[in-house]
Amino acid sequence: MAASNSGGPISGEAAQAFGEGIGLVWGRWTALQMAVENQWGGRDSRAKADQFGESILSWFCGSKGTHSSFSTHSPIIYSSLRRDPVCFSGPHYYEDLVDMMYDYLSENFNADFEDNSVEEVIIFPVHSFPA
Repeated sequence: MAASNSGGPISGEAAQAFGEGIGLVWGRWTALQMAVENQWGGRDSRAKADQFGESILSWFCGSKGTHSSFSTHSPIIYSSLRRDPVCFSGPHYYEDLVDMMYDYLSENFNADFEDNSVEEVIIFPVHSFPA
């Protein structure tokens, strides 16, 4: 299932609003908040959760049709989106995003979220990404 628009640009303002929406969803995601509060990712669990949300935005708003994976070693482009007037998106697929989210949670929080919450929380970004 495709999870984005036809690959056209979105404004920096739209990307910022989209990122704020992701942040709100992440703040209400019970399983992720439990991982943060109980420091399943170590002392920097909060930073990892924040980076996770920024990585979702980065995945949707990758440069000119490309997207980055959720590597903990690659830079996040979220801060640059605040300055850039345009954000490009390419074809994105729901299954790829879900798989990357599970990988990120496993690698960074030592957690396997088996409550289907990943699939539930990703509905917002998939359906809200500016078309």
